[in-house]
Amino acid sequence: MGDRSPDIFDTEEKGGRNEEYVEEEDEEELDPEEEQEEEEEKSSSSKEEEELEDDEPDYDPWSPLRKEVGKDIKEPYMKQVQWLMVKGKNQTYAEDAAFNTLLPVSRRRLRRIYLHRLKWINWIKHNALHRKVKKTLQRFIDEDNMDFDEATESAVEEQKFLLNRVISRKILPKNLDDEEEKEEASV
Repeated sequence: MGDRSPDIFDTEEKGGRNEEYVEEEDEEELDPEEEQEEEEEKSSSSKEEEELEDDEPDYDPWSPLRKEVGKDIKEPYMKQVQWLMVKGKNQTYAEDAAFNTLLPVSRRRLRRIYLHRLKWINWIKHNALHRKVKKTLQRFIDEDNMDFDEATESAVEEQKFLLNRVISRKILPKNLDDEEEKEEASV
């Protein structure tokens, strides 16, 4: 479905494509209370966004979460796009309308993923292995004057043997060939 199907949320940051199909979209009249609520929501969200300015504009920490949500809702999204196209809507309109239809589900899923990650961060802080890596990281920053990225890579490399224990090798039976021969003989 065009350039948006691999990553449903790829145009979210770029501003979307709302102007392309304005004449096709059915105009819904909002009552004055709803219009006022929308305007208040927009003004309050813009104030919140100004407060949430990041120090590093190149990195978007929410991107992995948006991608995970996109993977989760890809199937219903594609079905909705196909259904709208069968109804005679153009592809751009169908993709954007499907996105908007699934927006509440997407937002709930994003919050759930974020909640799990917050809990994981709390759990990992109490893990002995993680604390050892963080201690090594801080040592590289303090003693070797490394920046955070370089110190992180060095700390992980230095502690790689401990980190390798997180995923252990499977133990195979020694007499695997003998067991297979017995099974074949009994059949």
